[in-house]
Amino acid sequence: MEIAPLITRAVLTVEESDTLQDAAEWMMERGVGSAVVLREGKPTGIVTDRDTLRIVAQGVDGSAVTVGDCLTRKLVTATPTMEVLDAARIMREKGFRHLVVVNEAGALEGLFSMRDLVVGLLQERDTAPRAEGAGTDGTGSATE
Repeated sequence: MEIAPLITRAVLTVEESDTLQDAAEWMMERGVGSAVVLREGKPTGIVTDRDTLRIVAQGVDGSAVTVGDCLTRKLVTATPTMEVLDAARIMREKGFRHLVVVNEAGALEGLFSMRDLVVGLLQERDTAPRAEGAGTDGTGSATE
């Protein structure tokens, strides 16, 4: 299964020049844990709630630093045609909770998150053919 139908397309975006305080407030308002950082319309990084916590825990005033000062620059991207399990492997290996999804031109398409991953895996499980004799719990015995 490709990640295309699972990605979040309404993604919060910020500029590197925005303050971390502003980015954190926008994430709270939208109820999201990350914002994709853009430069000239293309993703250059991602800033997450974890980045915000890390900076604030160091005693730094969020209004005194920019997103560009603290964003995750090791941006690893995915394409909409990437398989769910391939995206999961990358996220596990890199310790990421989000993958920025870009098209062939490098423009932002959306975001693939751990939540999207769980939805995709459950959809795959629910649509997978069951082995003959398998019970509802997958052990071969019916449970109620």
